[in-house]
Amino acid sequence: MNIVFFKRPKPRQFNYQPLYYDPAKEEAEERKKARNSIKEGDPREHMRAEIRRKWKVERSQAGKRSQMVRIFIYIIFAIFIIYFLFFTDIVIKLVSLFLR
Repeated sequence: MNIVFFKRPKPRQFNYQPLYYDPAKEEAEERKKARNSIKEGDPREHMRAEIRRKWKVERSQAGKRSQMVRIFIYIIFAIFIIYFLFFTDIVIKLVSLFLR
């Protein structure tokens, strides 16, 4: 039989609830909120939703445009390198310079 003079405290419970972030669900909730505010007739929310939509479209178009320019520059650079390698004597002169 144990004789205890002091009350021992119970250990603290570990109560961790993980939070998950789902970008698709978040975006769907924002669209639903925007639709509801537009239906209610709030002009400020309607204006905000319209501006967000336009910015998103412009951002995607600007990204596509810059990507096309970048690809075009890479193609031009590759053609330039291929031209110098196959149609000029620069490579032969450089190799002969290093072999001396």
